[in-house]
Amino acid sequence: MSSARLVVSVIAVALSLSVSLAAHHGAAAFDVGKKVVLKGTVAGWIYSNPHCLLSLDVMGEDGKVVRWIAEGQAPNVVYPAGYRKDSFNFGDQVAITVEPVKNGRPMGRILSAVLADGTTLGVANSSGTSPQPSANPAATAPQ
Repeated sequence: MSSARLVVSVIAVALSLSVSLAAHHGAAAFDVGKKVVLKGTVAGWIYSNPHCLLSLDVMGEDGKVVRWIAEGQAPNVVYPAGYRKDSFNFGDQVAITVEPVKNGRPMGRILSAVLADGTTLGVANSSGTSPQPSANPAATAPQ
């Protein structure tokens, strides 16, 4: 009887953890399907668990610089799409496509990135398939 209780307890704990983890990685905060292309200067790149974060200074339509924060998943998730610890360096001019957050703040999740050398990186989250990175000479590197 006590081994049955133990099994039920372990299953209950496992189910409760999986539900909270799924909720953490939901897309509710993002305007899924809306894409915003940002061209700017890299202010920081954190390649670490639980999420990779890119800080990008983007010139707004009013002429003021706006700092955007774009997130990707953990390094083991973004690695197949071409993201590395040294993908973004302070001062690099890059272009990224993000799904912005719904509340209008300058935040989003990375859908793709074009590095200064023209290399294109894929989806940096687990919401879709991640194409392999390519050095695409037809891709326009940010100016």
